[in-house]
This record gives sequence, structure tokens and C-alpha cells, in this order.
Amino acid sequence: MLESMQSIKVLEGISPDAIPSTVLESSVPLVLKGLLKTWPIVRAAEQSSLDGFEYLCQFYNGELVNTAIGDANNTGAIFYNQDYSGFSYERARSSLTNVYNNIKNLHASGSQRAYYVDSAPVDFCVPGFREQNDLNLGEFKPRVSLWMGNKTIVSAHHDIPDNIACVVIGKRRFVLFPPGQLENLYIGPLDFNPAGPAISMVDLHNPDFEKFPRYREALAHAQIAELESGDAIYIPSMWWHHVEGLMPFNIMVNYWWTSFPGYIGSPQDAFTHALMNIRSLPADERQHWKNLFDYYIFNASEETVAHIPKEKLGILGDMDEMTVRRLRSQLLNRLNR
Repeated sequence: MLESMQSIKVLEGISPDAIPSTVLESSVPLVLKGLLKTWPIVRAAEQSSLDGFEYLCQFYNGELVNTAIGDANNTGAIFYNQDYSGFSYERARSSLTNVYNNIKNLHASGSQRAYYVDSAPVDFCVPGFREQNDLNLGEFKPRVSLWMGNKTIVSAHHDIPDNIACVVIGKRRFVLFPPGQLENLYIGPLDFNPAGPAISMVDLHNPDFEKFPRYREALAHAQIAELESGDAIYIPSMWWHHVEGLMPFNIMVNYWWTSFPGYIGSPQDAFTHALMNIRSLPADERQHWKNLFDYYIFNASEETVAHIPKEKLGILGDMDEMTVRRLRSQLLNRLNR
């Protein structure tokens, strides 16, 4: 099944010192082959994963990181438990060195239990690392995170920011689905999920098509890439991505950024608010609000406000930081009533 998927487009010869706008503004995923080949951590990992980890540890300041540790029945997936009453792992705080030793011991014992560090802030726990290993994203100021684990599997989910995921030790498989495949991925609960974002409830490697028949259509649109140490992948905002560690020990560094100013806030806030106060309205009222959203937001054009004097556009015009802060204050006052 995986062999039949379309491969993600590959670009080569790009320098980490100047990621081009053709990548940063792409609307489709791209594999950036060999992007990180000059990074010292990648060169160290060419000798062994231990050499790569020891290189990382010269920057480690001992800060504890968030970990996920599979339970007795876990076979690598960061997922729900069997009756969906909880998750197939436990959360803990640990040091990077302790995580590495536990991963090594699990592998030696033949265990498939997941052991995973997710989204540890690079500048916080390994300060100085980016002085030697970094991407230049131009005007964007990314959030840079470290991911470390064994052969873990995270089901398809999406992120609001754009993302460049950099494999520095080990190998990872990425299976991506376009945003339009939402209805075919059988996404689980939005506020009770194992990985932060909501995830697909379907097992990619053993899909139950009787229970999830539309998943066949999602697979028809899936794109796949297997990345080695030194490779990276650009994942556009809102693309669904299933991620697997393929080696006994894997480290990834990822860069998240958004193209809109930070003061605007996350679109997720508007979505959550709409779930709260629009979704339960009668059908005719929901349709009315859908018309308003389409007219003023999703299908907005110059014609939308052409009949209004420019100086009277108000919130229909361009929003600066002061306007956004004023609107946010008004919203907070209304929400707190």
C-alpha cells in the first residue's frame, strides 16, 4: 500500500543559509534532499547515532523535557488505549540523557514500546546548538523544537504553522494528505487527543475499510517520503501528516512559522469560538452566518467593500497592531460577561 503512494517532490542543492521563497511560500510539500549535510550534528551522526547524540549533548544544559512512555501494550504508536478511555502511554519529565539510555535499553530488550520527546524548545534546552546548526528563513522568526525517540508512530494530524522538519539522526517516514482530505481521514476528538492536535483514528498500515470506508479516497491522495539524516521536508500549513521513526534512535529538529504577524493571534481561536456559538444554531441561522463568512472572509475581494469610502472601512480595511489589540480587548470584555 505504501509503495503505491505518490512520492513527494524532491528539491536538491538548496543551502540552509538561504531558504528560497519558492520553498517558504510553496502550497505543496517538498523534500529538501541533503539540506542539512553541512550541519555538524549530521556529520557526527554519519559515524554513529551515539556520536550524533554526544555532539548534541555538548549543548545540553540539563533542563528536563516532556516525554511520552508507552504502556505495557504499546507497540510504538502515540495513540489512544484500546477502549479510548485514555492513551497508550504515560507522560513524564526527564533528561535527554535519561531518555537516550532508556531508548537504548528498550531496544536491547526487544521492546517496541514508544519512548518519545516531543517539541522540546531548542534554544531553551540546548542553547548554542543553532549557532552551528540552523536554517535561515529570512524575515520569519521560527519556533524551533527538538524531537527524539525510537520507532514511534504519530497518526495523521495537522499544524497551523508552516513547517520544515529536519532529520538529523536516524530516518523518518512522512505520509502527507492534502487539507481537502479532512472528511476522509476520520479525525478523532478535537479536545481529547494524544498528540496535541487532533489525529486520524485510522491505522495507516492496517486500515479497517469496513469501519472507515472513505479512507480509501484519502489514500488515493496520499504522498510519501522517507528521509535520512541530512534531509528535510517542507510541510505547508494545514496539511495532514503521519510521521514514523524508522530507526531504533531518531532525532528531528523542526521549524514552525506563520506568514501572518504574531499579534493577530491564531485562527484556531476563531474556530474554537465558532464551535461554541455557531455550530449549535438552527440550520437557517448557520446558513446566514456561512453567507457572512463567505462574503467578508473566504471570498472577500476588492468588490466586497468597493462601495464604502476608504476612510470608513474600519475593521473591513487593513488591520494594524493597534486595531487588533483594540478588537481583542473588546472580545475579552464580551467573553467575560
